[in-house]
Amino acid sequence: MDRILPGSIIIVGVIGLLILMVLGWRARGRRQSALSTSAVPADELLGELRVAVTGLYVSTTTAGAPLDRVTLPGLGFRGRAAVSVFDAGVLIAVTGEPQVFVAADRIRSVGTSTWTIDRVVEEGGLVRLDWILESESPTPSADVESFFRIESPEQSSRLIEAITVLTPSQGPANPDQEGSLA
Repeated sequence: MDRILPGSIIIVGVIGLLILMVLGWRARGRRQSALSTSAVPADELLGELRVAVTGLYVSTTTAGAPLDRVTLPGLGFRGRAAVSVFDAGVLIAVTGEPQVFVAADRIRSVGTSTWTIDRVVEEGGLVRLDWILESESPTPSADVESFFRIESPEQSSRLIEAITVLTPSQGPANPDQEGSLA
């Protein structure tokens, strides 16, 4: 009998924490409800396939706020992914999630990174895509960063080169070498 009360308190505490986590995720979703991803264009509008790689989609976070995960469909959860670069932009297909299309005019830069919200890897082990998330309301669009762990360094290089061609500045960016918190 003397173990029932402490055990019950711990179980109630764990259930309470899980409920708070779910409520927090839903609140984050409501705060980001004005943001949206582009519709995936028809195959004939995508243009030529430049490169397609597979790997792990890690996360999409608000630029400058590496712990502020974006919860939109297709971007909220980590998973296996295929990243394809076309003339019109980048197509992100996370297993079990809706595809996300990043139009070429929304891409800000591409580079490498060493860490993100819940992943730390070797120097330059993550491919980071900086882009602008659309807004459906008067609130401004959001600058976001998507992170991918690609299966091989050669594929990472090919992906970065293909996306670099689409960027306005025509150059990769690497915040790890620009004084970020890595």
